Amino acid sequence: MFNPRRLEFALYRRGLSIAALAERLEVTTRTIRNYLASTSKSEPDVQLLEKILKFPANFFMTTDDLPVLDEDQVSFRANSRTSARLKRLARTYGVIAFMLNNWLEERFELKKADLPDLSEYTPEHAAQVLRAEWGLGIRPITNMVELLESKGIRIFSLEIETSEVDAFCAWNNSTPFIFLNNQKSAERSRFDSAHELGHLVRDIHNMKHEPELLRTDATKPSCERDLDNSRNIEKNANEFASAFLMPKEALLPLKYQSINSIEELIKLKSVFGVSLTALAYRLYKLEIISEWMYTRILLPQIARLGYRKKEPQPMARDTSRVWAQLFTYLDEDKISIIDIAKELNIDSNDIEKLTFGLVNNKPHSIYHLRMVK
Repeated sequence: MFNPRRLEFALYRRGLSIAALAERLEVTTRTIRNYLASTSKSEPDVQLLEKILKFPANFFMTTDDLPVLDEDQVSFRANSRTSARLKRLARTYGVIAFMLNNWLEERFELKKADLPDLSEYTPEHAAQVLRAEWGLGIRPITNMVELLESKGIRIFSLEIETSEVDAFCAWNNSTPFIFLNNQKSAERSRFDSAHELGHLVRDIHNMKHEPELLRTDATKPSCERDLDNSRNIEKNANEFASAFLMPKEALLPLKYQSINSIEELIKLKSVFGVSLTALAYRLYKLEIISEWMYTRILLPQIARLGYRKKEPQPMARDTSRVWAQLFTYLDEDKISIIDIAKELNIDSNDIEKLTFGLVNNKPHSIYHLRMVK
């Protein structure tokens, strides 16, 4: 039986409008709307849908529900600037990631997450508490992706070429997910991952308390209050990321040194793996450098040298140990993403875009998988 919800999902995933699909199917837009509303007396040609939307015909002919990822379950950066179309597109990555994760969890013993609820702490304090709980001390974090994976957080990649969706996070069946836009620089991606971690331990992990924690002026219209809350959430997540990646105790000794040049900043940024602008701002907020040095010397130099858009001495991107290991085991068991895609009734390219390009596309028969701890 044709499933209209899956057609709606496929349209969102491919960014295709109802009018565009109607034109390619050579039907009216009303016909497509009737398909979506389950009011049509006929069903669409699923073979044509497969060619147009790049989903197997069987994808549209199952009554199984797709995982749910509503907009209020997701934290988008710069929420007021992100278009509804891009939000829908980003959420389709989440839904497919949930499907893939469920498939993997049926075959592998993946790490279970047990993140603390730090919603009652300030961002700075929350970062300190989490570092202590995870035994990180004040040392720099060499690989954020590996760290988060070791704590049971599922990390997936995004291929969305826009600055409006840097990253986002969500929960599914008590499992936390972080999605990172792999079009960003390595330094930016590390900060994004720490930013989303802040959401997971301070916001999304305890959404019921969010209105109380982020209370705003009740005299304002609700739309303005929502915008203020969104800005506060993002500001707090940025503060958490800054404190988590650049611990205050590790930076305060620098107060007795003279940091007055881009060259000195570049040396320091390589230690903590952050952008020049993020590092300069952190030093300024901790009063290690003066406002005059920050606003009159360092920021103008960063802008003039083009370092806002392109980092000097760019670092290597953090890599995923879990995905590399999983694909090694899958390859040994002669299982490719084409095999997985067939089981899930999706296109293998959709898996590739979620897994940092670490794929084996050769088709194989599916054998029994070992359980991996």
